[in-house]
Amino acid sequence: MKYLKMLGLAAVAAMALMAFAGSGTASASELCTVNTNPCPAASKITKIEASLIGGTAKFEDTLSNVLDTCTGGTMRITDITGGIGMTPTGSIPKDDLTWSGCTFTTDTVTSGTVEATEASGGGTTVTAKGSEVTINTGLFGSCSYGVGTGIDLGTVANGGTELVISKPIKKTAGSFCPESVIWRATYKVTNHNRWFFIKN
Repeated sequence: MKYLKMLGLAAVAAMALMAFAGSGTASASELCTVNTNPCPAASKITKIEASLIGGTAKFEDTLSNVLDTCTGGTMRITDITGGIGMTPTGSIPKDDLTWSGCTFTTDTVTSGTVEATEASGGGTTVTAKGSEVTINTGLFGSCSYGVGTGIDLGTVANGGTELVISKPIKKTAGSFCPESVIWRATYKVTNHNRWFFIKN
């Protein structure tokens, strides 16, 4: 009986040691304005504001026929969280993905989220989920396109502030528009001078 108790105590001690060791090796991921590991609290990125640069954002079909062109637009990602065992994730309320100077009336109609992961070659891969945009083409009616359950929009280089998007998004509503269009745009972060993906 005494021998069994000793075995039981040894097993409990071993599990506690393993749990402690596991918690010590858990990784934390964060977005940071400085290339410092761990990221200082004052340098953690919790909000990203970006504006369209390079002239235009376009939605075009696979034959390069342009469905819609916008000369201005903004993207605002809020409530960005990261930490141990977490993928940095933020929200894009529908009112924070805007379009202006467009060929047709263009509106974001569904809110979404954005996830940040470490890119294989360095930097941050940006993945969008849930957001949908409606384009009122007039003659052909309204057509909606969305990123669905997740589309890799592109990569922001470590220390960079630009996201170049050239990705197909699928139609979610509308009869006479293409089944998918390619979203081409370049956004520049305006509220931070640098952006790093920090993993420790």
